[in-house]
Parts: sequence; structure tokens; C-alpha cells
Amino acid sequence: MSDYLAVAGVSVVLKWFLTNAMAASAGGPATIYGNTASVSVLPPDVVLASGEEPVRLNLFMYYSSLDPAFRNSRLPAYDSRGNRLTNPPLALDLHYLMSAYGPGEFDSEILLGWAMQQFHETPIFSQAAIQTWLSAAANSPSPSVEVQAVAGTTLPFQFESIRITPDALTNDEISRLWMAFSTHYRATTAYRVSVVLIEETQPLKSNLPVQQRTLKVVPLQSPTISAVTPPMAGVSQAITLTGTNFIGDTATDTLVAFNDGTPFPPDSVGSQSIAVTVPASLQAGVTTVRIVTRVSFGVPSDPHAGASSNAMPFMVQPLITTAAPITVASGGTLTLALSPSVGQFQSAVVFLGDFAISIPPRTSGPAVSPTLDFPIPDAASLPFTLPATVPLRVEIDRAQSALTLDTNPASPTYGKFLPLVQIT
Repeated sequence: MSDYLAVAGVSVVLKWFLTNAMAASAGGPATIYGNTASVSVLPPDVVLASGEEPVRLNLFMYYSSLDPAFRNSRLPAYDSRGNRLTNPPLALDLHYLMSAYGPGEFDSEILLGWAMQQFHETPIFSQAAIQTWLSAAANSPSPSVEVQAVAGTTLPFQFESIRITPDALTNDEISRLWMAFSTHYRATTAYRVSVVLIEETQPLKSNLPVQQRTLKVVPLQSPTISAVTPPMAGVSQAITLTGTNFIGDTATDTLVAFNDGTPFPPDSVGSQSIAVTVPASLQAGVTTVRIVTRVSFGVPSDPHAGASSNAMPFMVQPLITTAAPITVASGGTLTLALSPSVGQFQSAVVFLGDFAISIPPRTSGPAVSPTLDFPIPDAASLPFTLPATVPLRVEIDRAQSALTLDTNPASPTYGKFLPLVQIT
């Protein structure tokens, strides 16, 4: 397959093929014009930019289309983990206008007739021929940076040859093209060059060859999650999933995955209930959980992926781990330790009672941080009289930490919601 430089590589091959044929063919244009005749690959409005009519053949790729024979090739595909499964080629047909220029009365007819004969006699370029003309371009005197780069294209290694086919354009189509070029019309013919196969070279995941066929029939009963209890929980806390069809072949074939991560065994499994501990690797905010069942074929002994449930959202709550008592001076900075660690692009808000203070995303610093700093306004900006002791909450990506009512009559904070922060 070819790389993206193959499109320019086709133009280089055509130019150097005609350039070499013009100098080498007996009775060709070189016998009439000597070394003044040339071949270019330019837009038609640039050929005459100097104001002088050159003796020149000009090839211009004005359009690129999808090749009909390869049009039904698959699109690039990925599995649920983002691994690449296929590298289907982008198959292109290149459409060229070949125009002839010259100051003499018959220069255009001479050049165009000769070039059409060359393409008629050589309608197919093999891999060896493509490599020959790319090497000729690279070894030409003072090749440009672009030519040196294009000469290294993998176009010679694609399995399809390059075919040149006359392209029949109507007078109206030719007229519209030259009007778009905004330049004077010159003798013109059209060709279609096919096929250029551009394919990515990324590594992909491929199935192993089948060594033994094993058939197993299972009922079409995908697991379904109907509820998550509680709907908000912190990391390392247990949640309960309720629904139907939770058990596959056996209870050990039932796994749980958070945010489409790697599935793992839950704490306990029932046909309609699963208990699982929220992983410490999650971040606060909305999280999805789903159930994956596996199917055991017996050969080989390792189970295969079976059915997957719907993704059910729930909230992972942040937890304030700063030890009590928590105090901060007005106009100072409140530093809170949080679990789980907070990502630098997660939104963060602290609530002092009902008074909210938000901080912007942390564009610099570590990707995750176990602490956050909140600037506390001065006393005049606070809605309560100092000193004050108020309930403390944080909100990370709209998930709020929990407040706990102190029900211990012997506690100095009896009847209050914890944690508390004292502002002085």
C-alpha cells in the first residue's frame, strides 16, 4: 500500500516519464525544439504568469475521486478499548488535464499529439517503472525539498499498477474548468489515473487463526441494570447493582466494568443483585457502570466475552480527608485534602455553609492532585459574622461530598453537620 505522498508521486512519475521520452524518442519534440521544450505540473493560470508563451506540456491534477472498484472497502474500525482492527485503503482516482503551450502556429498540436501517443503506448506503469521515474526525479540536478520527499513514497510497493485512461469530458465541462482557471484556453485533453491506494501503517489487532471449531448455544438474555444503590458513593465504598440476568454460565463469569475500563470480578454475585466496591482509581463525578458476562467454550479453557449490559450512571462522591478541626482565616487560603485525587481539568467548588467559592481548572501543575487550595474572601465579603463555624462541602464535577449529622450527645458538635470549618 501507499502513503499520502503517493498522490504527488503519481504527478512526479508522469512528469519524468514525459520528460525522458521527450529527450530520448527519435523524431520526438526534441528534434524540433531542442532543449527548450519542457514538462511541468502547474495550475494553468501559473504557466503563463511570466507573460511569455513557453514550449511546454503541462499536467494539472484538477480533481481526485474515490475509485469505484474499492469504494465499498471498510472504514477504519476500532474495538471497545480503542485498539485498531482494520487499516482499509483509501482508493483514489486522479483526474488530470494535459495542456500544450507554444508561441508557434502548430506548437500546441505537435506537443499534445506526441504526449497522447506516449500515454497510448504506455497505459500502465508497473512497480519497477514507478520506481525508475521516482529515482530519476530524486537524482535530477538540484531537486527541490518536495521532490526529495515525494521520491521516498511507497507508491512503487502497492499491489495495484498505475493505469492511465483517457477521460471523456464534454465541451461544457472543459469550458467550466478553464473559466475556473481564469486564464486563456489552450489545447487540452483529460486523463484518469487509477488506482492510488493510501493505507495507514498503524499496528492493528488481528484474530488468531481458527484451529478447532466449537459451537455453543446460549439464550439471548443480556444483563440489564435497573438501579444503583446508593446513587452516590465514594471510592472504596460498596454499591449494589440490581436488575436481571446477572449470571452467565457461572457466577465467576460475571464481571463489572466502570467507565468502559477493564472488567473485574465483583464482591458478590446474584441473579438479580451484585455488590461491588468502587475502585480507588476513579475520579469524582458522573461515572458509568456495566455488567459483562463471559462464555466458556471449554476449548481453550479461558472464557470469551459474552453479553454486556446497559451503562448505568451514578455519582462518585469526593471525600474531605483533612483532619478536624479545620480552620482558616478570612483573606487566607483553605487547603483541603481530598479523596480521590482531583484532575487538573475538573471543576471544583467549596461550600462554606451556603456560600460557594469556585476555582478555575488547574492548567499547570500535576495531572491529578490530592489537595486543592481555595482562596477565602476577606471578612467584608463573607455573608456571616466572624468568627464563624459552618458546614464544609466540596463539589467536584457536580458531585458533592457528604455531610454527616453528629448524633453523639457527648460530642461538642452534637446536632451539627460534619465536617465543620471555623473561619476567623
